[in-house]
Amino acid sequence: MEIKQTENEYERELELDKLSNLPSDVTEKILSYLPTREAVRTSFLSRNWRHKWVTVPRLMFDDKTANRNSFQIQRVIDHVLLLHKGPVDSFKLSTVIYLTNNEFDRWIWYLSRFAIKEFILERRYPSDNYNVSSHLYSYKDLTHLELSNCSLNPPLTFKGFATLKNLNIQNVSVAKDVLEKIIVGCPLLERMILCDLESVDILNVDAPNLQFLKVVGVFKEVKLQNVPNLVHVSIGQKRIDYKEVSRRNSSKLLQYFLSLPRIERLTIEGCLLECVVNSFSLHTELPEPYPCLNFLSISMRLNSLDDILVAMYLLRSSPAIQVLEIEVRQESNAEEQATNWLNNNRLWEFTQLRRLKVTGFSGVTGEVDFLDYLFSRFPALQEIEISFRDYTNMGKGLDAAAGGDYSNRNWSLNQLRIMKVTNVRYEASFIRFLLSSSPMLNTMTLQPVSAGISWELLELLVKEFKRYSHAELKLLKPLSSESYNNDFYSDDVRCMCTSVPAVASGWDI
Repeated sequence: MEIKQTENEYERELELDKLSNLPSDVTEKILSYLPTREAVRTSFLSRNWRHKWVTVPRLMFDDKTANRNSFQIQRVIDHVLLLHKGPVDSFKLSTVIYLTNNEFDRWIWYLSRFAIKEFILERRYPSDNYNVSSHLYSYKDLTHLELSNCSLNPPLTFKGFATLKNLNIQNVSVAKDVLEKIIVGCPLLERMILCDLESVDILNVDAPNLQFLKVVGVFKEVKLQNVPNLVHVSIGQKRIDYKEVSRRNSSKLLQYFLSLPRIERLTIEGCLLECVVNSFSLHTELPEPYPCLNFLSISMRLNSLDDILVAMYLLRSSPAIQVLEIEVRQESNAEEQATNWLNNNRLWEFTQLRRLKVTGFSGVTGEVDFLDYLFSRFPALQEIEISFRDYTNMGKGLDAAAGGDYSNRNWSLNQLRIMKVTNVRYEASFIRFLLSSSPMLNTMTLQPVSAGISWELLELLVKEFKRYSHAELKLLKPLSSESYNNDFYSDDVRCMCTSVPAVASGWDI
């Protein structure tokens, strides 16, 4: 026993020596990608590691729980800043613990002596907004800035961040003219995220290098005056009181972004589709097509005729669309008129679309009807990914997906090569039907919710895959690791897997 223990200690020492002998720049890079708390803990490995962390240029403090108090967090950050040697080019603080404004001011002032390139401050708790210290506006080398739950009030002498490329502000209080001044003062800006800026309703954007823009909230209007390189737009709206003025503003906002001549990727989040339905109609003449739009991601209710009409309007206006992603928003009951419309309007085909991804799918009748419609209209579909929703509060959806009757469906996915189904719990019947409808399938990837419920699904899939000798079955690690261990597969299951060519055994982590 003592000999074996000695051998293990010797092996650990050898492994430690390998790490200690790495070039200093490699060690520094490894440490820079660790949270600062973990980087500091490496000082206990050996004498050689005692001071390695003090020169790491990236400082990241991410307190994900409320188990610590504000004094502990303040003490840790002060300790690290006091002992740190050398340059600091990146600082991130993300916390759920309340810290006083004086503490934030002190740290921002201390960091102003460095050439900070990345500054992230995430205050993840509701409180009075923190008015960001004026010293932040002296960070002349900034390329990345993220702020949340605070206020921006720069001094009159502030001219902007000349090197900033990424700006992300959420739940920030800032005057309209101040925000516009900041944007104009960032001539190299490439990515901008503006979320929940209650004090800004009309925004003018002048950013010649802007490529990605995300706006979420109740904006009456966003005027894009000088954005020749803008190709990716994400817009969203949270559920509010749907007054007519809100509908008009949302519709105007969406149509304005769609008028961008070079837009390639469009993401519609939240309930925006629900707000703009009155402005779109399949019975009116379509506008000029969006020739460059090849990626569309929408949040919609699959059993709502209103949402379906808007989605079809967008698809019909996008002849180059190749990728469609749908985030399912739940509706309490399926609308019969939606099903009737889907059955009576199969006039259009979208021959360029290659990839379909659906998240939050529950398998209720209205949602399956919509999938039925899509599969019949996408003849060139080569890849699909379906992620089921959490069924905790939806027994009906669970029953429908688990034992639904698909005998009246006529899906023919003749070009489908890749299929991925995640968050699987009991949807064996649905998966079986997908497999039987995909004669040219090459790869099937499955991810169960937890290891404990995947036995029956695995047995079913192995039997189904015997019909597709060319196909490969990949099993991803369960989303929940409950009851998971390395011996999860029994000998019987391993034996079944070996009878199917190219079927992966074990978890693909």
